[in-house]
Amino acid sequence: MKKDKIFKSVFILLLITYLALFFTNAAGYYEYKNYDKMTLTNEQIKKFEQDVKNGKNIDIEEYLVKEQTIKNNKLASFGKKTSITISSTLSKVISKSFSYLGKFVKE
Repeated sequence: MKKDKIFKSVFILLLITYLALFFTNAAGYYEYKNYDKMTLTNEQIKKFEQDVKNGKNIDIEEYLVKEQTIKNNKLASFGKKTSITISSTLSKVISKSFSYLGKFVKE
């Protein structure tokens, strides 16, 4: 009985984590980040055009947007692997569940 309770708790935790990641993606968080990068790029283009009009000495390094890189460490790698595992496992579970339920509908 205790193993069953632990399994249910872990499964519910993984499901909540997966759903949180899914809805974050669906809500447009990543699209917003890309839009934010585009806005910065447009600002840099306007700055470049203004400097050309003013006849300033132009250095390309002044107009490049520096990307912030995420450091790859063990924790980030573990999180990525865990996320992929949860995603594939839940996809399989949901697929099997619907195929199982589909058998009842056919009968």
